[in-house]
Amino acid sequence: CFRVGTPDYLAPPLMASLVSYLRLTAPKARLLLQPLGHDYDYETALGNGELDVVIGNWPQPPEHLRMTILLEDEVVCLVSRNHPRAGSHLTVTDYLNGSHIVPLNYSVMQRGVVESHLAALRLHREATVTVPYFSLAPSLLPGTDLIFTTSRHFAEHYARQLPLAVLAAPFDFPAMRFYQLWHSRTQQSQSHAWLRSLLSAVARTAAATQDLRQPKSTRPKPKKLLN
Repeated sequence: CFRVGTPDYLAPPLMASLVSYLRLTAPKARLLLQPLGHDYDYETALGNGELDVVIGNWPQPPEHLRMTILLEDEVVCLVSRNHPRAGSHLTVTDYLNGSHIVPLNYSVMQRGVVESHLAALRLHREATVTVPYFSLAPSLLPGTDLIFTTSRHFAEHYARQLPLAVLAAPFDFPAMRFYQLWHSRTQQSQSHAWLRSLLSAVARTAAATQDLRQPKSTRPKPKKLLN
């Protein structure tokens, strides 16, 4: 039984690819996906074997844990298709004066990429709606003036399903870096090494990350409106 701790900020097709690979290559294995919350001590869970791997994207992962990068993605804004700025662009003023959907922080010790960058600029956004998990946010956007700031692969997945538009962020946010963390005690375990390689393979090959693997010169230009 492999136990992976992760918030739900990866697009569902990535987890679907993980499950598909797992069923094909290790049909007797079991997978437990543990949600992370601000009151869940994932570092202790990795140390005592309650978790095997944690997927994270906070700017400063704990230095005493081992890490490999799974993927990097740009920060974009997801809005309703009839948002006043859909089809054009968000300005800094639009963003700072706008109403935002913000997920609960899943780590007591860490801010996310967006909050960390805004804090460094001494800026603040209004958390008009706070949600307990990421995948709820896209469904709350249609027909509103709300803004949800997230990774491009996550935004584009939901923009294909809902009447939403993906807009370039008005700030030069650092890339969202998604990585896997594990404890040194499992470094030499063959089964754990296999799990980590499986997660890396999914990030490299899943359809949800195809655009991220294209050379920048050949990537499609950012779409302002997606059906």
